[in-house]
Amino acid sequence: MDKQVENAFQTFVPIILSNERLTSIGRQLVSKSAEQNYSNYRQVIDYVSQHDISSNKQLGRIFVLCGASRTGSTLLYNLLAQDPKSRAPTLFDMNHPIPPHSRSDTFQQQQTTTTTTTSVEVINYEKERNASHPSFEYEEDVLILHHAGLFMPFLEPEQSRTISDWFYDRTNKDFLYEYHRIFLQMLNNVDRPESHWILKSPHHMYNLDALLRQYPSACLVMTHRQLEQVVPSSIRLALSFASIYFEEKKQQTVIDRRLHMTDVQLDRIVEFRQNHSEIPVYDIFYDDLVNDPISTLQRFYEHFQLEWSNQFQEKVEQWLIDNPQGKQGRNIYSLEEFQLTKQQIQQRYHKYNQMFFPSCC
Repeated sequence: MDKQVENAFQTFVPIILSNERLTSIGRQLVSKSAEQNYSNYRQVIDYVSQHDISSNKQLGRIFVLCGASRTGSTLLYNLLAQDPKSRAPTLFDMNHPIPPHSRSDTFQQQQTTTTTTTSVEVINYEKERNASHPSFEYEEDVLILHHAGLFMPFLEPEQSRTISDWFYDRTNKDFLYEYHRIFLQMLNNVDRPESHWILKSPHHMYNLDALLRQYPSACLVMTHRQLEQVVPSSIRLALSFASIYFEEKKQQTVIDRRLHMTDVQLDRIVEFRQNHSEIPVYDIFYDDLVNDPISTLQRFYEHFQLEWSNQFQEKVEQWLIDNPQGKQGRNIYSLEEFQLTKQQIQQRYHKYNQMFFPSCC
């Protein structure tokens, strides 16, 4: 695993930094992020080897939210994480992994995550990004995979396909999920949830086979939303994330690459469901979740025979009050602004719609 992680960083970082269209601050962010992620990886591996983590407590039941991007999985993830008997990785857990802390150590987390940012560029970037993808305590566990060398293809030069080809390749990702399990086992050893773990990232959909080899009994959950809303929302998110890295003239490349990412996500979902009917998947639809979150969660708990508690419901209700939609801003989007039509989306993703939204076909 060490050799594969080192190879990923040694191969992909120079490719990204060779992109002449990176802004100066974008170049700094890439270098700093790569350095921090590799440092986190080394610290975790060293800690685990010194504490013999692998022989300790069992992980127990694991739920993996792996629907496509922009389908409501962030909302679902944060609501499910309100259950005191569950545990989901926090942004603090993944950005400051060593030493691993228990969930009760809130003071330490607040002290570590409190920073003073003076860059106007960064402040404006974070506002725009949060308007598309709000910042919450519980964050996607794809951040764990970043420690082990997962790089996003939108950063590589236009003429390069090295990162893209590797990113979408279904093979050679086992080392990422081997590290992911080691990381989760480390957190579990310090503070094991009473009931279950919750994980979430659309990126798991690219490598479900690798994930399931590490977590063979994982319960898969997929969120779904009308694609004429998903596609422009996904593009707007990509542009928000890329804005600090590239000049405006880079927009079309970001749009094209994000559309390709959506293509692959939806194709992989359809293919997985067609070829693995023996693996149960629980589906949640965006409109149900947004319109009646409590009932949607109750059906989820009934299906998986989880214990519903008044404390959990109260925490969910309070979270919804504290985090109304649009609290951190809201980016407006439409198909038209990206020269797309509803008919094009229906044709492009006919198989997915036929499977999950047959009335659209």
